[in-house]
Amino acid sequence: MRIASAFHLLAFALSCVTLVACGGGGSSSPEPPDSPEPTADFGAVLVSKVARTGVAGTWGYVAPDGSRYALMGTAAGVLVLDLRDPANPRVVDEVAGPTNTGAPGIYWREMRVYGQHAYVVSEHTNFRGGIMILDLSGLPDSVRFVRSVTPQDGRLPAHTLDIDVARGLLYLQREGNGAAPHGGGRDATALHHGAGSEKPAHPVGDADHGSIEIWDLSADPENPRYVATFNRNRSVHDMTAVGDRVYVAEGNASSFSVWDVSEVAAPSLIVRWSVEAGRFTHNIWPSGDGSFVVTTEEYPVGLPARVWQLDGSAPPLLLSEFKIGSGTPHNVVMEGRMAYLSHYTEGAVAVDLGDPADPQVVARLDTNPYEGAALAGCWGVYKFPGEPLMVCSDIDHGFHLIELAP
Repeated sequence: MRIASAFHLLAFALSCVTLVACGGGGSSSPEPPDSPEPTADFGAVLVSKVARTGVAGTWGYVAPDGSRYALMGTAAGVLVLDLRDPANPRVVDEVAGPTNTGAPGIYWREMRVYGQHAYVVSEHTNFRGGIMILDLSGLPDSVRFVRSVTPQDGRLPAHTLDIDVARGLLYLQREGNGAAPHGGGRDATALHHGAGSEKPAHPVGDADHGSIEIWDLSADPENPRYVATFNRNRSVHDMTAVGDRVYVAEGNASSFSVWDVSEVAAPSLIVRWSVEAGRFTHNIWPSGDGSFVVTTEEYPVGLPARVWQLDGSAPPLLLSEFKIGSGTPHNVVMEGRMAYLSHYTEGAVAVDLGDPADPQVVARLDTNPYEGAALAGCWGVYKFPGEPLMVCSDIDHGFHLIELAP
């Protein structure tokens, strides 16, 4: 049955789609169960899964012949899966990556795809540290590790990256303010999520330390060219690049910003807005038409995702907030006016923002048995464009391929 107990579960979910957070509060990460089974709540069905632990971000790749593949960060490196038979994913390779994590069991990795190459970053600094480049042109047979690129500032860790595929521009998160090329050590004293926070230290930068490097991939995807550094002296956690705009979640600065990058060598600030003091601004993604953005704030745990209407350089208007139960939304990606979220303990979630002031939860698949606001469970999601297929990477339980109901 595609939609199990749809009316009951939808009513429960929508009870938390309000302007007031439902539940909240912190909790320690639970121990993983021995044999977890995903729960198909409504609007979604589990197609297949591949068990892995130490899982982080995920992304997808569609080859020139239309074949689908998934990439997912694991404890070992990057898992590459052949999805031509969706019910039976085939492991093509698990490309080794840096592994000297400072938090046992957690391996921060994020990846994006440009053309037939994947670009992977992590917080780790040993074997293949920096920007890992993978050649996907050999799929379905093989994946080739090309090289690792050292960022312009000389520091190997990067928490996140994004790529504007239309222009071939890679945007790289930095913890420092963009010191001289290949400079020395850290230029901040408190590079973490805030004093007393539960989360281990990250190369994110305190409120006044951070920047974004721009790299051009268009001429030679295997040899990126450094272009510029912007958003200096401001914490950066994540960013989304779409055409001549870059949307930035400014982490420990408790703010978001939008930048005009039409002049790629000299980006200019369009608007910056702050949220409540002490909130860690985690992730931001624009709607297809760029009229609004969806944001997440990871700390304090249990905060809802927010929807903001953009108005040029004027401060954005808060339209709505939403989440499931007492869980914590982690990351959001958008396709048109549909938002797809990794929602930690609540699994993978799809939200219809046809009316951004009235979010409607339309699909959910719980990929783990955890409950509450803990930062455990579904780390990342990827939605294949134009297709009813979504990937979820679960920290303890691995890869999940999800079919969304029409």
